[in-house]
Amino acid sequence: MLTSKISQSSSKSSSTNPKTPKKVNAQHHHIAPWVWYLFIGSLLLWFGVILLTAQRPVLVPLDIANPTNLPPLTGFLEVPQDIDKLWLPIGAVLGFGILLRWIKPSNTSRVVVRSVTILLAVRYLVWRSLTTLNFSHWISLSLSLLFFLNEIVWIGSYLLYLLQSTWTNEKRRRREADYYSQTVLSGEYLPSVDVFIPTYKEPEFIVRRTVIGCQEMDYSNKTVYVLDDTRRPHIRAMAEELGCKYITRLDNTHAKAGNLNNALAHTKGELITIMDADFVPFRHFLTRTVGFFQNRKIDLVQTPQHFYNPDYHAYNLGLDRFLPNDMEHFFGFVQPGRDAGNSVICCGTSYVVRRQALEAIGGYYTRCCVEDYQTSTRMLTQGQHLIYLNEILSMGESTRTFADFIDQRLRWLQGNLQVYFCGDDLPIWSRLNWIQKSYHINLILYCLNPVVRFISLTVPLISLYLGSSPLVALAPDYMYYVIPFLLLYNVSFTWANNYRLSAFWNEVYETAFCFPALSRLGLILRNPFAKASTATRKGVKAETKNYNLHLTWQLIVLILLTVVGLVFHYGGYLTGRWPYLQYEYAGKEILVFWSIYNLVVMTVAVLAAIDQPVRRVVDRFPVRTLCRLTVGHQIYVGYTHDLSEAGARLTLKAPMLQSEVSPEQPAYLEFLEEDFTVKTKVLRWGVQDDQIQVSLQFIRMTQKQNQRLVSWLYSGMTWWKQPKKPGVLDSLLAMVAAVLRLKPVLRRYV
Repeated sequence: MLTSKISQSSSKSSSTNPKTPKKVNAQHHHIAPWVWYLFIGSLLLWFGVILLTAQRPVLVPLDIANPTNLPPLTGFLEVPQDIDKLWLPIGAVLGFGILLRWIKPSNTSRVVVRSVTILLAVRYLVWRSLTTLNFSHWISLSLSLLFFLNEIVWIGSYLLYLLQSTWTNEKRRRREADYYSQTVLSGEYLPSVDVFIPTYKEPEFIVRRTVIGCQEMDYSNKTVYVLDDTRRPHIRAMAEELGCKYITRLDNTHAKAGNLNNALAHTKGELITIMDADFVPFRHFLTRTVGFFQNRKIDLVQTPQHFYNPDYHAYNLGLDRFLPNDMEHFFGFVQPGRDAGNSVICCGTSYVVRRQALEAIGGYYTRCCVEDYQTSTRMLTQGQHLIYLNEILSMGESTRTFADFIDQRLRWLQGNLQVYFCGDDLPIWSRLNWIQKSYHINLILYCLNPVVRFISLTVPLISLYLGSSPLVALAPDYMYYVIPFLLLYNVSFTWANNYRLSAFWNEVYETAFCFPALSRLGLILRNPFAKASTATRKGVKAETKNYNLHLTWQLIVLILLTVVGLVFHYGGYLTGRWPYLQYEYAGKEILVFWSIYNLVVMTVAVLAAIDQPVRRVVDRFPVRTLCRLTVGHQIYVGYTHDLSEAGARLTLKAPMLQSEVSPEQPAYLEFLEEDFTVKTKVLRWGVQDDQIQVSLQFIRMTQKQNQRLVSWLYSGMTWWKQPKKPGVLDSLLAMVAAVLRLKPVLRRYV
């Protein structure tokens, strides 16, 4: 039987500098790297011998694997012979894309744009199904059908996504938040709120930051609880110091769900807010969300997850000031669409839920490896109503390493699919309406996306070696049917996402996740409820690079095979090994382009997976504010370049003399606009771009000073927290530049 311990005491003043987390140990592999190198080398040698002795660049005779001639298309599929008419669809789509720059996404405009997109998608599928399948040989037909079915699944999922995300309640929810918040701000509606902070192995400084942020929320009738699932004395002491309540239990049964259910049994607030230990709410989080519960039909309000640090791929590629987090698509554009169909997904943090609604379904769902999506699904099957407020009201820590990213997404993948193995516990197909069921169908297709991606990566490679085209068509056919659809797909995707996201980078994520996900899918099919990881590491610190070859070696093999295949084809032509015209076949142009595109995407995915050192204990933010630095008897005025809970970098207006500064010399930094002072020590200083740059470390900060600093940095929206908008062309150029620069490999650290 679970037991709990609850304690509360008044705040105490003490040092609150973050503690340095343990360094990440290198991962050990069961198979020595030289074994993989030998295997890959042997495989390439085997292919090379076959190709070089075949007197042609392919394994199957071309006259057998492909049709000898392609008659021109007739009827309604006829491709114009006139060059102007041939270019007309491409020109129309480009013009349409330019026009969209002046049209803001709205429910009405999305209906128009996506209707055109669906029309081009159907046009493409009709052409593909009637004219492009390769019936020349059973091998050719197998590859052709496999690829065509793969496209049907992908386009079907895409069209379903278009229909589900066209109409949203986003503007309506914001108007409702404005209306409902008035009674909260006036004090007319102030239900009791229990703020739960579930923690499992997170470093103390991260939990402390979240507690401070929760206490800083502008809402009087709240109680903050730290739910410590590792029974750590120093976390208990921290809770007592900060004046919040502390709950623990004897074991970790059912992981986070069990932790939350244990807290439910020992609290009594009318509403419950969940903040993961690495998420800090903004001051107005509760004033914007609590008011909704005046409507008795609303049971849960979910808000977006936004992140104060770049995710692994942006950091590793050196594009952290450019690329948005990969979760922005889901929280910015998928969830608002789900809200219109009462299919909002609870996402584990940054939400408010009615206690009565939770108790009506027996608390948090404990059968799966994650609790959030499953609990919200159970609420929906019981006829409850969940809504989504698309306002950034909190910020958290994104995964910092590729290995952590993969571990987190594999856990989510397994948890999402476990829902469909729960039987009567989650009666999805009998209790939900057809709109809600459609979201589940699309989620299943999304979970199977690694299979789609695997086929997309391997079919062109297999075809390149076999010489069998999976798609038989002439270049004008591609121009008339394929390019217009792909152009509009990319342009409309970016436009609908307010130019914050790009389909190119989505493919990089999917490619990086592909092979680990395939392995997990196999495990899920054998045992859906196999043990999964329980939490994502936070506060990660690493001194060296980690190439993560155990997670990317499959992609490296595909990259090498693609390069070898292209070199054999065109190297043979250049050296006269085989006549150029003799080995050309319909569909080869798109096959080669497709192989090169896959090569770029796979290379970016592998480069992004090379984890760079993470040496800072806490993140620094580009805060520019006036300050005064006192060193000994000297006073300097300047401004901050960046700021964190642990230190700051300044630019001073007057030069510092060597005699005035000694190593580890204490100093006092006053933030003039914020009106508070902290004690520091000078770490280093020097001249950069004709300016004096000084790096400081904060020392012996009081609890009050730490609270002021955390509140300043984390408890509100600032310009550097705004979502990034790279655009289509910029995203594509950034991807190509990442390949050419090879920064994750070439960058050196001392």
